[in-house]
Amino acid sequence: MLEIDDIYVTRVQVDDPEGIIGHLGEDLQVVAAECWRPVAFSAVLARRAFKRGTNHARTLSGEFLLRLAGTLQIKEAIENVGVKPGPNYAVAFGEKGLEKLNRLGLKELEPIDCDDDTAKRFFEKAALVEVL
Repeated sequence: MLEIDDIYVTRVQVDDPEGIIGHLGEDLQVVAAECWRPVAFSAVLARRAFKRGTNHARTLSGEFLLRLAGTLQIKEAIENVGVKPGPNYAVAFGEKGLEKLNRLGLKELEPIDCDDDTAKRFFEKAALVEVL
């Protein structure tokens, strides 16, 4: 598990996405992504947007989804990066989110790093939300 300023990122196996959706919220999100760097970057950008008051979503986890998907439409973000069966990344904001994640009992997997070109593509998409 990776920890950055009270944000926890880990790769998990999700067998039943519908079964965990009700446990997600302001402080916990699970997303389908290729590698960990864009997930961590988007989480940090979301937290920063809330601190600055430049957020587009009403919740921190919603802002995180928007930034990871590179869109201002939450429905589109969920369709593009929302939890799917198989390996996903879980992002817990703070201790409360981490406690929720631990209660889900998801099997933790080895995180995957992406090559610099793939990461750069995601960074650019996430940063777009900042300027829109």
